[in-house]
Amino acid sequence: MKDISVEELAKIVGTPEDKILSQMKEAGLNQTSASELVTDQDKKILLDFLKGQQGNVSKTISLKRKKPAESSVKQTTIAIKRKKAKTSGVEEDLKDDSKRIDFEEIEKKRLEGEEFKKSEEERRKRESEKKVSVKRAKPSQTVVKRTKPSVADKVIEKKKKVQKDKVVISKKELKELEGEEFLSKEEGKITEHRFEKPAEFVSKNVKVPETITVSDLAKEISIKSSEVVKKLMDMGVMATVNQTLDQDTAILLTEEMGHKAEPAQEELAEDKLDELVSYEGNQEPRNPVISVLGHVDHGKTTLLDTIRNSNVTSQEEGGITQKIGAYQTETKYGNMTFIDTPGHAAFSEVRARGANSTDIVILVVAADDGLQPQTEEAISHANAAEVPIIVAVNKIDLEGSDIERVKNELSSKELVPDDWGGNTQFIQVSALKGDGVDSLLEAVSLEAEVLELKAYHQGPAHGIVLDSSIEKGKGAVATVLVQEGTLEIGDMILVGEQTKKIRSLMDENSVSLKSAGPSVPVLISGLDLPPKAGEDFVVVTSEKMAKEISTERSKKAREAKLARQQITNLESLFDSEFTNTKTLNLLIKSDTYGSLEAILGSLKNFESEEVKLNVVHDSVGGINTNDVNLAMTTNSSIIGFNVRADSPSKKLAESESINISYYGIIYDLLDGVKEIIEGELEPEIKEEILGTAEVKDTFKSPKFGLIAGSMVIEGTIKVNQFVRVIRDDIVIFEGLLDSLRRFKDEASEVPTGTECGIGIENYSDVKVGDKIEVFDKKEIRRTLS
Repeated sequence: MKDISVEELAKIVGTPEDKILSQMKEAGLNQTSASELVTDQDKKILLDFLKGQQGNVSKTISLKRKKPAESSVKQTTIAIKRKKAKTSGVEEDLKDDSKRIDFEEIEKKRLEGEEFKKSEEERRKRESEKKVSVKRAKPSQTVVKRTKPSVADKVIEKKKKVQKDKVVISKKELKELEGEEFLSKEEGKITEHRFEKPAEFVSKNVKVPETITVSDLAKEISIKSSEVVKKLMDMGVMATVNQTLDQDTAILLTEEMGHKAEPAQEELAEDKLDELVSYEGNQEPRNPVISVLGHVDHGKTTLLDTIRNSNVTSQEEGGITQKIGAYQTETKYGNMTFIDTPGHAAFSEVRARGANSTDIVILVVAADDGLQPQTEEAISHANAAEVPIIVAVNKIDLEGSDIERVKNELSSKELVPDDWGGNTQFIQVSALKGDGVDSLLEAVSLEAEVLELKAYHQGPAHGIVLDSSIEKGKGAVATVLVQEGTLEIGDMILVGEQTKKIRSLMDENSVSLKSAGPSVPVLISGLDLPPKAGEDFVVVTSEKMAKEISTERSKKAREAKLARQQITNLESLFDSEFTNTKTLNLLIKSDTYGSLEAILGSLKNFESEEVKLNVVHDSVGGINTNDVNLAMTTNSSIIGFNVRADSPSKKLAESESINISYYGIIYDLLDGVKEIIEGELEPEIKEEILGTAEVKDTFKSPKFGLIAGSMVIEGTIKVNQFVRVIRDDIVIFEGLLDSLRRFKDEASEVPTGTECGIGIENYSDVKVGDKIEVFDKKEIRRTLS
């Protein structure tokens, strides 16, 4: 593959030139301008560097704890051997120099220095006891009276003697041998500086933040930065003093150097979120929140329609629920909030979110269908959320219904009916006729009384986002469930990465509300973007602090997305250059965040070794010109789920031949994507043997070259088909049959037992006794298993 410039690489990965130049510099590459070329090896180095950064959004090095590799042990052993060799060399030098150095004289001088030091200490002690004042000299002078030769004089004499004998002894060696001490003057006082051997190693307790530079870590443990860099190299990490290390790597490095390390708790604006919400007074009773879970087409939404006296089922595409719904209903047992969840396999996360935000789960099981995969999944979600389950056995009026079978199957999942001595209530209902619905509501009411549900009604509201979308005339809207406090129009709300004022509140029937208390689902507007389903929201009083938190969240999300996108683009570039993997780029737009979440989760099951799915963009809302332009740039197919493109987008897509596919049911969408992937797979080649002929004689033709006079011994020989020449049961050539004659006439095919002349394209080494096998190649469309 030819080399490309830095500018071209920046366009491919979607990163500014200055940013990618900075990353290349940090990766150890030498490119400094956008016009310089980038080789394939440079691309690999850059990709490895960026992958190392993915665990941490900022430029970090990630290193897991592991045992030293054999190579590291070998390197350490070699280093020790070299050190020993070096030490032994020094010892040999000292042995040679011992002929000229009088060590006995040196030891004698050292002992004299220690005696002098001891006598000086005793003299100072006596003077201190007698309180004798010492007259000091002027600042410009240093007067020290000595009755004996000073240690400094001894050092000078020793140095002269050494120089005379032409032996060089370092200052450090003299300090160690003689216990040298100097007297100097600072600020009018005579101070003593002593040089001693280094003290024992002192282990420090270091608190390591989420990220720390090599130089800062060196300061924390009081060693040189070069020592830290050297240790990192020993651990297999190349880094500079300004390189940033992640927390795990820094802790491991600190412990490897003999110190103790622990993660530091950084003060973030996010940590102050609890300060924004406070409640006064006592908690008061609230209405129960009930999630309705179960397998697809077991009658969940029909049951809710009967409870609410509504007809939601008739409005659903394909007759199945594909988004989460929240309704508050007034019953004779009090107000209840119901959350309707989709039953399709793709909506697993939506069902989990419904179970986590509820007090009671109604598990709907069809009496004629029994336990199904999504039924088991719903049980798992409810158990994980520690929520009580009430089983509604639906469709009891249909032929083939078997209630005892349902009880047996659910008992195996630890849902033992109460009439069997268990703790789970089983209520038989018919959602269409309304039979047993009142008993079901009574069971829910009894369960709610046992739970004693309470919440703060006064104070700032907080809760969870159930789903979000974009509506015409309203912009971004979100369905939220209030869990504490009271939500009012005009409240400043912090949700996800945005802090906005609520413009309107509406219930499930689009009726405007002034406020919403605990356990009330409500549709809010006034947001910039649809928030992610499952995110918490909170009403804040300090707008400044709320914006700090949202800014922090936005920064983290933006850096994570940029790092992920850059690595994906680089991986796609390498896949196209070095492998046979094909990349299918998709741009997905959906009506709600929950549906988008389900689509993205299901697409992960379609990837194969030959075709890689790459979702270049996904969002909630209609298809616009920006989406089409992005699809043009990335060569992507656009998929719209329950959304449509506006007129300018349609015209642009038609003029640029951009494919836009619309779907209303999720399994139709998944089937469509599956067909696209299967179309990209290389077809399977299957061979079919048509016939075999044995060569009896050969002769040359001025027009066709060598002709093999043959007898068809099996099947039929056809012209313009693939052939193999077999000699002694070994295939020696494979080519194309381009001439077939019966006597002097051309023939399209020759049957068994007939003589013919066969000419093979670009082959003339046919001999008597060879067999010519004629076969056809058929392409079979491959499918995903």
